[in-house]
Amino acid sequence: PQDSYLLQYFSALNQYLAVGVPTYFVTTGGYNFSSANGTNAICSSAGCDADSLT
Repeated sequence: PQDSYLLQYFSALNQYLAVGVPTYFVTTGGYNFSSANGTNAICSSAGCDADSLT
């Protein structure tokens, strides 16, 4: 619909995220995000695991 609140959202995605839409990952309960191993398994920068989630 032309009056949908999502139009601004999709317009912003098109303008600022031309590489694609955001992707969200859901983990199961009990995942330890505060440990170094847990963080390295999901990060995408230098020092992360080679097979990390992102």
